[in-house]
Amino acid sequence: MPRIKLRELRISPFAKVLEVRVGDLNYGSHLSFESLLGLAHQAWVEVFADLGVEELDLGDGKTGIVVSDVAIQYLKEVSLHDRLCFEIAPFEVGRSTFRLAQKVKDQATHQPVARIEISFAAFDYETKRSGRLPDNFRRALLSSLGDCDDPFDPNASAKRR
Repeated sequence: MPRIKLRELRISPFAKVLEVRVGDLNYGSHLSFESLLGLAHQAWVEVFADLGVEELDLGDGKTGIVVSDVAIQYLKEVSLHDRLCFEIAPFEVGRSTFRLAQKVKDQATHQPVARIEISFAAFDYETKRSGRLPDNFRRALLSSLGDCDDPFDPNASAKRR
């Protein structure tokens, strides 16, 4: 059976550490897929807060986001009380959409445990229609990568210096 294969994130301007809780476990006592997505959600919400925005208001008082699609690739088991570092980078930032890549690592061993890619679309919650990303938010995403516009590029670190 073919598997989803996500690219390895090389540059991650944002990072958040979260701990696996009892309610995050599945019947096999490992991190469940829905809890992994929930933790990924928590991580990007915290990154947005660092940028001074939130999911329902990207800084213009009316535009929020909706998730268009999600891909998760598991790389290693995760257990109760493991502390996970979610390294996050925006990419494919357009006028109305953007994507976030997340590399999830075990904080203690630094081993990768998962890769996640999430697509977002701007959404005007007043009109209930798709919208455009506010310029300040879009600029914040783009400037977070400095001179590197491809967080998957193995030479990206050199480009940022």
